[in-house]
Amino acid sequence: MYGFIKMKFALFLSLFFIGAAVSDVRILRIPLHKINREPRNYHEFVKTVTEAHNSLQRFLVLQKSGVQEVLKNNLNAAYYGEISLGTPLQNFSVVFDTGSSNLWVPSSSCYFSLACWNHHYYKRSKSSTYIKDDSPLSIAYGTGEVEGFLSTDTLTINTLKVANQTFGEITSISRKPFREAKFDGILGLGYPSIATGHVVPPVYNMVNQKLIDRPIFSFYLNRNPKETPGGELIFGGINEERVQNDTLNNPIPISSQRYWQFRMDGVNTLTGGNWCENGCDAIADTGTSLIIGPPKDILGIFKTLKATVEGPFAAVDCKAVPTLPDIVFKINARSYTLKPEDYILRVRNRGIEICLLGFSFLSGSNLPWILGDVFLGKFYTVFDFGNNTVSFGQIKQIKLL
Repeated sequence: MYGFIKMKFALFLSLFFIGAAVSDVRILRIPLHKINREPRNYHEFVKTVTEAHNSLQRFLVLQKSGVQEVLKNNLNAAYYGEISLGTPLQNFSVVFDTGSSNLWVPSSSCYFSLACWNHHYYKRSKSSTYIKDDSPLSIAYGTGEVEGFLSTDTLTINTLKVANQTFGEITSISRKPFREAKFDGILGLGYPSIATGHVVPPVYNMVNQKLIDRPIFSFYLNRNPKETPGGELIFGGINEERVQNDTLNNPIPISSQRYWQFRMDGVNTLTGGNWCENGCDAIADTGTSLIIGPPKDILGIFKTLKATVEGPFAAVDCKAVPTLPDIVFKINARSYTLKPEDYILRVRNRGIEICLLGFSFLSGSNLPWILGDVFLGKFYTVFDFGNNTVSFGQIKQIKLL
């Protein structure tokens, strides 16, 4: 599988599942809840970003057995929630990952990997709906790997049951980073083309089995760590109470049906900075905290903002934040604007507040831009795998009574 860097150092999100009606369609609505695990200080932030950048190297490599995926290996934040497999139900926590397409969980046959001992594991002998497959499965990650085989069983998410879902039973898991992970496995939300073993991804089976009405899923991310819920994921629809519907009228064509990738026209500020001048590729990824871009462009942004640069990231004087320019992303002939408060991340170092920029780069790479939570947190994002588009809508400001 071929995935993305997973650098969500600001939040740790847990999910619980409830079925609800949004508009008048069959959907699965998932409130996102967050456990606040912001970096305690500047050095913790540096460590987190460095680990995530190391994992980016795998983003450049193609395997014979499939495309590599980079796990959310810093573990400081992830979207995860409860699913069940089998009959009767066997419960697991899984990461929802737009950068991969397979579902996998630890197997009861995982005898010798310490990482398995800390997690729930699937017992095929206990399920009356289990179907044998046993095709081998191997997935490489940024700092580890998993190996096992494929099996088929009923996948349950709340009351929604996906019949005959093929998934990975993992029998060998590297100690890092999985041993300390708060989740058991991964549920991919990407295209079938990057699914190891040519497995049909769960969200496609939801549509094929007419469990949801529309081939879409949508994210609302609440980036305020003091507010709950932490956001919302919806399969099969959108929450019209969260988004200004008329702003979702710019569906952006996907340029590669491997990841949620599209063409971007440019990035600029009104004060004269221009990047991605001749157009460039970008990926929308809910699993990435920062905005990642080519070194030349990101260093140009750092220079324009008069930031102090350290390695692949930078900081500005917090007193200067109100004077910083808006940064505009031009996509499909429309402007999507981030204000300074959108792209500034605040951490403390020895009692002093530091204002970090939510931009970074990987040296020596030609990766596309990756628009993570710093960007996606500003917008309501709709992933449409029926029309192969992604849309960014303005979030409604809901007044609390």
